Amino acid sequence: MNRLLAILLGSVVTNSLLLSASTLGPVSAFLNMFMAMPLAYVGMRYGVGSALVGVTLTAAIQYAVAGFYSGGLYLLQFSMATIGLPWLLKVGISWLRSVLICTLCTAVLAGGFAGGYAARQEMTVTEMVNQYIDKEVASARTIYDQAELPKDQLDNLYLVLDSTADFFRQAFWGLATTAFMLLSLMTVGLLKVAPQRTYAVPGCMFHHLKLSEYLVWVLIAAGFSLLIKQPVVQQLALNCLTVILPLYFLQGIAIITFFFRKKAFSTLSRVFGYLLILVVNPLPLLVTAIGVFDMWFDFRKPRVKTT
Repeated sequence: MNRLLAILLGSVVTNSLLLSASTLGPVSAFLNMFMAMPLAYVGMRYGVGSALVGVTLTAAIQYAVAGFYSGGLYLLQFSMATIGLPWLLKVGISWLRSVLICTLCTAVLAGGFAGGYAARQEMTVTEMVNQYIDKEVASARTIYDQAELPKDQLDNLYLVLDSTADFFRQAFWGLATTAFMLLSLMTVGLLKVAPQRTYAVPGCMFHHLKLSEYLVWVLIAAGFSLLIKQPVVQQLALNCLTVILPLYFLQGIAIITFFFRKKAFSTLSRVFGYLLILVVNPLPLLVTAIGVFDMWFDFRKPRVKTT
């Protein structure tokens, strides 16, 4: 009975999040980060089969309410983080590897779906992506026009909008992959702090997170590849950097967390520090650099006093 109630409650909460996200526009990106958690929690407590039942029920409700496209899109974006992630964790794979595996699988599924859908529309995936971005840019321009802003301010907004759209066209797949990774990371984080845990999340504590030393050479190679005057090479390098740099930002946050714990900062001080890192330039870049240079400096290594 408890399992059945958990499945039903998880499905109701997930459908409520999906409904809210469909009405909030850009804000939905924030809600999407929590979309897998309700049923992933069910999967961790009552078994992966329970999560599978919950996902199937949620997809069926989405199909009944909003059509095949909505149900399929839910499965495409969230099924791996909801079903695959708990399964990987329960068989003992570390949380970081589980996140990376789920991210890769979701990206492959999304790429296959996009390719098939584009073929049915008799266009390439690139054309489909550009069409989607152009539509969003046109909507944003309409909103700006209705705001009755001064011409110079409006021109600046258009310039930022156009440059952002160009970046999205070049790095779309890297950004999508990063979004899938953030979804899995958020789900793991919530699973770690969820109440009444009857499960363990394998892997290191977050403040001890350390990426493979080989990854930095991929980062360096991608950075130098941007200098090659070949559009395809530059686009591949940009997408690669779009995925790798957030990983080093995460490692930088782990290092900051290590020192917060070492110095016994209060919870309020930590929250304030994290908010500063997220919103104050150039702190995100600095934290990412700390994550990158940790390979050489090993910031968390105990220092031997010489005096």
